[in-house]
Amino acid sequence: MATVHRLSPRELQGETIAMRLGHLLKLEVELGVAETRELVISLLIAVGVAFVSAVALVASLVVLLTAAFASLFRLAWEPFVIAGGSVLILSAAAIAWSVWRVKHLEWPHETITSLQENWRWLAAQLRSKLTLK
Repeated sequence: MATVHRLSPRELQGETIAMRLGHLLKLEVELGVAETRELVISLLIAVGVAFVSAVALVASLVVLLTAAFASLFRLAWEPFVIAGGSVLILSAAAIAWSVWRVKHLEWPHETITSLQENWRWLAAQLRSKLTLK
């Protein structure tokens, strides 16, 4: 995460608007990258969980199919139903969570808000420079 470096009034006096704007743009890029990284990681986790759960769901269906044919071979069908049903419920819940998580991902609102504030700051700086001259 980025660290905060406060500028003293002495440092700010020597800077021009262009230098301040460059520093501000650098900070905006850092904020955007951090928020995008958080979004991508959250999305990858949800997709990974959904993929593993889909594989488990197919495996549970195979086990439940085995339970259906177990009585033909005089095998106990109850363990297959318990195992297949349990994995089916857990994998369906994990897939539902993944879908919910992807639908409720938050886009980088802080970066957009910060950019809007910076445009207002730049307009105020330019107006104040124009009135000082």
